[in-house]
Amino acid sequence: MENTKRDMTRRTIMRAARIVYEEKGIENASFTDIAERAGVSRSTVFNYFGGTQDLLTALCGKEIEDLEAAYEASGHRGREGIVNIFDNLVEDTAEFPKLVTNILHTAMVSGSEDNPLKMIEELLARNLEDDEDGIKNMLLMGAYYGLVNHYHLSNLPFEREKMKEQMREMIDAII
Repeated sequence: MENTKRDMTRRTIMRAARIVYEEKGIENASFTDIAERAGVSRSTVFNYFGGTQDLLTALCGKEIEDLEAAYEASGHRGREGIVNIFDNLVEDTAEFPKLVTNILHTAMVSGSEDNPLKMIEELLARNLEDDEDGIKNMLLMGAYYGLVNHYHLSNLPFEREKMKEQMREMIDAII
């Protein structure tokens, strides 16, 4: 796939937005802040994204694309595939805890057809045997939400290796 200037600018804006949203919070970040961080004009940001919701949707979509690409590249399936999915999700959560939590919350209440959380659940389902009723899938997603919530409520630093270890323990308990 050829990387056009437009694609590169879009990715640059999205990377800048992740950093700005994490530093300032989504509610306090402006497109001017994002433009400054990306090294583009404010109008350029608006040329790519009509508003905050469009940008968050794009960030969420990119997260899912990256998650699925890492899963496919790993070649792991079954339990190891599930571990791979959550290891990558926890990596991003530890790097951008405020942003990922906000995206999760937005996705939970959105009800849209292309909900990124549904996509994660579908990816997990490919690796779960004997889960026709989806209980294991719900438990796995609930364990992840619980982990993130616990770190926020306890005001703990988001330490990726510790979080991955804890998530793996929950995966083992569930499957």
